[in-house]
Amino acid sequence: MLLALVLAAATTVTRPFGEERLLLDRRLETLRRILPDAANPPGDAAIVREMAESARLLSVESLARPPVETTSRGDVPVDVSGVGRYADIDRFFRQVALSHRLIDVESLSLTAAPGDTVRFAAVLKFPYRPARAPLPQPPDGTRARATGLPRPQADAFVADQALALAKSDTIAALRRARRNPRVFLSELSAIVRDRPVILTSAALGDEFLVRGLTVGDASAHALESRMERGFFRVSQFLMTRQGACLRFEARGTTPVAGPEAELPLPTEDPFEEQDASCAVDRDAARVAVVRGPNTKVPGQGPLTLRLRDMDVADVFRVLHSLTGQGFLVDGDVSGRVHVELARVTLEETLAALARSANLRIGDAGLVRRVSNAHGEAPGPRKPAAKATPAPDAPPPSTLSASFELKRASVRDVLAVMTDADANLASLGPPGSLGRLSLWARETPLAALRAGVLEAAGLTERVEDDHRVLIRAGSSDAPVPVAAETQPPRLVLRAPDLSLLEFEPTGIASSGTGWSTFAYSPGGALLAYRAGERLANAVVKDVQSTDVLLDTDEGELRIAIPPLPK
Repeated sequence: MLLALVLAAATTVTRPFGEERLLLDRRLETLRRILPDAANPPGDAAIVREMAESARLLSVESLARPPVETTSRGDVPVDVSGVGRYADIDRFFRQVALSHRLIDVESLSLTAAPGDTVRFAAVLKFPYRPARAPLPQPPDGTRARATGLPRPQADAFVADQALALAKSDTIAALRRARRNPRVFLSELSAIVRDRPVILTSAALGDEFLVRGLTVGDASAHALESRMERGFFRVSQFLMTRQGACLRFEARGTTPVAGPEAELPLPTEDPFEEQDASCAVDRDAARVAVVRGPNTKVPGQGPLTLRLRDMDVADVFRVLHSLTGQGFLVDGDVSGRVHVELARVTLEETLAALARSANLRIGDAGLVRRVSNAHGEAPGPRKPAAKATPAPDAPPPSTLSASFELKRASVRDVLAVMTDADANLASLGPPGSLGRLSLWARETPLAALRAGVLEAAGLTERVEDDHRVLIRAGSSDAPVPVAAETQPPRLVLRAPDLSLLEFEPTGIASSGTGWSTFAYSPGGALLAYRAGERLANAVVKDVQSTDVLLDTDEGELRIAIPPLPK
């Protein structure tokens, strides 16, 4: 035993004091970078600004408040705000999480801004150690290391060892307690993915508050379930009706993630400004009744339509789905109709619609234009004179396309056609070019575009190898015809409509089975056949007078109401 102790003592290496002092100084310098010895508000505000600008955020404002001190710790609160894409805001907070300063995010608020940007404001805390903070007892053996040194040098060594110990303990506590919204940002993106949901605002502090809009009862309950099954701990989820949408508000808490947590990067921007997304796209209730001829002899046609209170444009959507015939409906064609036609042909159907709803419907062709008769006797439209193309005109498109659009912007329709065929790029009058509805399936793009230009009152000529669209009476300089707006976010698909919202507005057949139609909360016409699903039911059968649904509580039969007297 004695020999072992002697060998152990012989192998113990004692560093010279100069080397010990150098190692301590290096450690103190590292700790000072993480936890400074004094407040530096201008420097902390500059660090925040540099990180925000490197994350490509715009309109950045960074302002430091007066330092706040306790007995052993101080913080410099820094208010930062800016505007940027959602991914850029996430990039900024990832930089904050990786900063050597152990920055704590006290609060964060997000608000939808114009375009694809989000406005954010946050309060960050930069920790430091106050000069008057008391020192703990130095580590064991520190005073023995200073034996034989001059007293001032020994006292400084002991005090610096105690300071290093105090800072190490404080830094360890800061690492465990600091907050960063990385989980919050990642989860907000995940909960809206592939869902008809937009967020209008969100705030994170000791608790979170998220506000937004969704459409459809089933979508709202699915959203609530997704939030409860994810990172969030939801304590309250409230909903209220707003037009075609449901406005929701969720409260609760979210866990903290460390800087090395492998969280998925946000791939979806969940924020969008509240606009007309919740407007119900239905015509005013100017109702016409469309009936077949009053005869006892049954018709010989394949079509039967029993439609109730349906928008005129949507009637042509039904006819398109039954027959494949393309229709282009002018934007000023509006109103609702009741249709009761049995065993009729397409031509008989169109004649009855033209007569009862005062419409002018074009002759047979790939796409038939529908417009208001404006007091004229309904009848066939005179064919438009065909313009002779210029010798240097670009060749017509050889592509085919399908469209199902209700009251779409003409500018957006032309922009989509240009995306399909770059040779269709054109200049045109500034401002709105009107709206129209277009139902077509695998139709030559050239024919569709010609019909759209005619409906919008536009003619085309070629100038210096460029297509130029001209509107009568307009003298403004032409501008590129580009899309006006992005596609709507809040679109409810047919399988997402709940039983509570399912109200059949019609039944129709082309002789090969029956289809039923119902409006979504936003006014989009949805079609169902036997075997297709709703959110919480299945369409078991569709007959000429009613729809049979299979629900969790058994079968439910819903009849189409009779024509009003």
